[in-house]
Amino acid sequence: MKLGKEMANARKRKGITQEGLASNTPVSRESIAKYETGARTFPDDLRSVMVNELDDVEFYFLAWCDAAGKVSIPYFNGENIDHHPTSMAFLVQAETNEALDKLQDIPWAKPVHTRTAQELEETKKLIFELLDAAASMVNLVGVICNEHQFSMKQLFTQWRLSLRSRNYIDKDF
Repeated sequence: MKLGKEMANARKRKGITQEGLASNTPVSRESIAKYETGARTFPDDLRSVMVNELDDVEFYFLAWCDAAGKVSIPYFNGENIDHHPTSMAFLVQAETNEALDKLQDIPWAKPVHTRTAQELEETKKLIFELLDAAASMVNLVGVICNEHQFSMKQLFTQWRLSLRSRNYIDKDF
């Protein structure tokens, strides 16, 4: 039910009616209403259709989390988060600096199989710091997209093309 409810929130944030969404997707208005109220389970095969059609930052994060489970970056919406771009940029700087500092604690020249239990724990702490930095950066992207009314879908499409042109990725999956 959560994905359907969040689809309704995304639709409303974008100013799209159920009828409007239905006219641009292979789903009837009645089905959309049932997904949004939880009367019908939101089917997995419609996730990408709705995410692409709505092009809503918060809905992207939720659908990613719903599809990938715990291996996704969450949308930062806790009480300690201020979505102003300056505040988010400050968070990115703080989290990135913590991650860069933690990189210095890892004995990179030492083979993994010879590392102590303490060194392995330090490596896990590094991973958490890297995840914090990555999550804050992706959330800043979302905040900037929202503020400037940029399409996250279009920007990510362009970005992936730039990754391909730099041979960072072989092909788009």
